Amino acid sequence: MARTRTRLLTVVASVGVIGVGATFGLRGSAGASSRSARSARLSATTAVTTTSFSFSASVSGPSSTVTVTGTGQADFTTRTASFSVEVPAAVAKLIPGGSAAPEVINAVLSGGTVYVEVPSLATVVGEPWISVTLPTKVLARAAVLTKVAAALGDVNAIDTFAQAHHATVTSLGTAMVDGVDATGTKFVATLSHRGGGRTLTASVWADSSGQLVQANVSVPAGATKGSLGVTATANFTGDNAPVTITVPPSSEVKAIPYSTVASLLRKGRHRIHRA
Repeated sequence: MARTRTRLLTVVASVGVIGVGATFGLRGSAGASSRSARSARLSATTAVTTTSFSFSASVSGPSSTVTVTGTGQADFTTRTASFSVEVPAAVAKLIPGGSAAPEVINAVLSGGTVYVEVPSLATVVGEPWISVTLPTKVLARAAVLTKVAAALGDVNAIDTFAQAHHATVTSLGTAMVDGVDATGTKFVATLSHRGGGRTLTASVWADSSGQLVQANVSVPAGATKGSLGVTATANFTGDNAPVTITVPPSSEVKAIPYSTVASLLRKGRHRIHRA
């Protein structure tokens, strides 16, 4: 049972990061076009202040695939974000107190603290929400949100950046994407790893103002035992429009040390790779 719970924590955390974080990372370092003569610097003058998004992410193993979907909002001026993720029954039933039915998990990032609401865990932890305060070294990485905000407002700069970092680039032309006339570009890069490399394929679609409309990323499973394949898509709307991000009241939150969560994730990742 302990191993099952640890694995569950790893899967849920990894899928959450893949679904949004990986797509954010895609915007910060990928997507390319044949344009040259333009700086790869992401300009603060084009950065968006807020955005809303929806996403879908799938993690595939040797015998099964887990897919999660969700929505979220981000306020880059205050460095806050909220997410609502639906996990399938196959995952939900493994959560302590969970049942064989899909479950919605909510999360909020604010002030260096991550708040997570898992309904089936409420009876286990005694409160609707759990919180984890991020250490300074993790908070220092929050500066990436500034680059994300800039990337959302200027996809062309990301294109140039990817080209400068030796991605193979092709144009996808124009298409209607999520109800918006958009121009797409695709890039392919090799991810080096012990035992060989894997090919990352990604695409970004921008509207007539150069703002990001959709991002996609796909990495197949590697040849090594325990390797997982990942695909993710995120659609972005409402740039610079008002967002509502609410932090749960302290009376409904159970704090958990970051060291405890980090230890569980390390153990779970190790067990998955050995499985």
